[in-house]
Amino acid sequence: MHNKSRLKIWVCEYVSAGGLASEPLPASLLQEGLLMRDALLADLSALGVDCITSHDSRVAAPIHASSQPLHPGDDADALWRQQLASDDVDACWVIAPETDGVLHHMQQLVQAAGKVWIGCGAEAIAQTSAKSIMAEVCQQAGIAVLPHVFLAQVDTLEKLSWYHAAVTDGWVVKPDDGAGCEFTFYFKKISEVFDFKLKVSNEDPRLLGKLLLQPYVPGLALSMSVLSTQAQVHVIAGHQQKVNIQQGCFHFDGAGVNEAAAYLPAMQTLAEQIHRAIPGLLGYWGADMILTPDKQLVLVEINPRLTTPYIALSQLLTENPAAMILDAMLENKLSAAQAQASCVLSLAAKRHTELLPV
Repeated sequence: MHNKSRLKIWVCEYVSAGGLASEPLPASLLQEGLLMRDALLADLSALGVDCITSHDSRVAAPIHASSQPLHPGDDADALWRQQLASDDVDACWVIAPETDGVLHHMQQLVQAAGKVWIGCGAEAIAQTSAKSIMAEVCQQAGIAVLPHVFLAQVDTLEKLSWYHAAVTDGWVVKPDDGAGCEFTFYFKKISEVFDFKLKVSNEDPRLLGKLLLQPYVPGLALSMSVLSTQAQVHVIAGHQQKVNIQQGCFHFDGAGVNEAAAYLPAMQTLAEQIHRAIPGLLGYWGADMILTPDKQLVLVEINPRLTTPYIALSQLLTENPAAMILDAMLENKLSAAQAQASCVLSLAAKRHTELLPV
């Protein structure tokens, strides 16, 4: 039995920790990142866990951790390797986007330091970071998942094996490894898709090769928070996502945390199917899905890391969510705790500037 109060954990929320110290900070990712960072550190502090981290010098340092600032021009990896080299760091907890292989890179950084990784395995990260690979793995396992084709490969509708007359609700273009709603577009007509493809092809041919085309599937946008060991999987909360389309672009405006509790049995079945298909999903992970008008769940993506609704879980669960995750990872023990109430979490209500130091 691990004594949590004696653990020292290196916590790294990539965006706020300085991963983009030499780049402009994306407001939405920073906002969500800071909220997750502070919620996780507060939960770990409540357990008596000592935490170390770093922070981008443009944002406030965390309250519940010892943190070193990263300034523009600093080498984030070099500082993180230095922190990881400490003999008293027992384990590492990373929150990072899958985009451009960042989460995979962070897992490799921790592995090279010989530290315990609190999170999904490397193969599971690789299988879920690209939506195209995730979809193929899950489809082979019999899971209902959004069909896709790479936009660069589409010249005519005849190339779309899943296209049929019933696809009348429009089309979605998104990055294969994107995070959230970033660079995700809606088109009512396929001719608009082809116009967009030509524009991207002329302006950024490299980007074109990373974009997927999918049918727009109407329904409720839902997500789930899941805990797993190698042998067990348990959905602890189901959420309703607030996603809207403005001027052809998708926007994430928050989540109704556990507002989709009525669909937990169906989510549990889906989570078990996903876990069998990708057994390296360990600790906490999330998945997005669409509840279609005929009450079927269609998988959209899997997130092999903490997701935004985590920030409200400590208010809903009878147990500390960080303790539950540590038990799953370090003790191979899964709690049966489940969210018992609804909580509306609205990220849109918080301005990016409110998260920056005065």
